[in-house]
Amino acid sequence: PHFVWRRFLVIILNMKSLIAVLSLAIVPFGALAYNPLSVEPLEPYTVIPIEGDPYVEHHYLGNLEEYPEMYELTTDVAMTLQFSLWQKSSSKSIPFGLILVRQNDADGGVTELARLAQPISEWEKDHVATLGMTFLKSETVTQEIKPGTYRIEVSAPDNTGDYLLLVGEEPESGTSLSDVRAIQKNFSYTVVHLLFSSFVYLPLGILGVLYGVYGFRRYRTERAHASISS
Repeated sequence: PHFVWRRFLVIILNMKSLIAVLSLAIVPFGALAYNPLSVEPLEPYTVIPIEGDPYVEHHYLGNLEEYPEMYELTTDVAMTLQFSLWQKSSSKSIPFGLILVRQNDADGGVTELARLAQPISEWEKDHVATLGMTFLKSETVTQEIKPGTYRIEVSAPDNTGDYLLLVGEEPESGTSLSDVRAIQKNFSYTVVHLLFSSFVYLPLGILGVLYGVYGFRRYRTERAHASISS
């Protein structure tokens, strides 16, 4: 047993360069950060607050159930607001709608500022390796806004469907496996689908390569000892 472990340690030490190369494959995926928040309004038309730095990208997991969902952002400074929507790519894509309105200070009403007018046929299809999913992504709606209170409404023709709303433009870092699972679960994937995430299959692949090399080296060593003995 001690000989086997010593051989294994030697192989690991001799493979530093291979490990470094394989580890670099994880960096591009880790740079794409997703920190989702699941929203479950207690009752229809409950406003969901967008909190934190408005410039940092926020991710909201939503599920329309007969009613639109409304997100609210208040800013004290003029800024550029960006938002877009993702849905799972499937044969039954949903023509979601996005509308940005400003709450009027005087009469309490609202004024429409921007809306998503992109046909569903023009949404971008993109596979996100980190999440192990293929999405349909809407174009990004960009609007210059002044200090005030704003609302983003997510809707659909029959107000049913699962979505991921992205608000902001500067991505955070630090996606975890639990974040990946939360997003997959929102789109009705089982826990087994985690195997399709690069967070899972890349480390498993690296371990497989290391174990394969170790097994090959051990096989060659045993054959050499057998030849000497014979």
